[in-house]
Amino acid sequence: MKKSERTAIIKWSEKLTDAELEKEYYDSVFDCMGSEAERMYELGYDIRDIYERERYEKYLCEKSDLLRTCCEQRGIEL
Repeated sequence: MKKSERTAIIKWSEKLTDAELEKEYYDSVFDCMGSEAERMYELGYDIRDIYERERYEKYLCEKSDLLRTCCEQRGIEL
């Protein structure tokens, strides 16, 4: 994740209420569960598509971690 993306997510999260931030965190955790890239390997997708999906899944996990940190800084119990 680029620094500008991290900064944008942090600024966006600062505008959310505690309840909204907690919901966004749980949504992001759900989004990064499982891997479609593994299934793409099995189905014989083009390797470039698989790498793109892997990068996107990595981004989702990093976003989830960042939102968790934001929640912890606000004192929101997860």
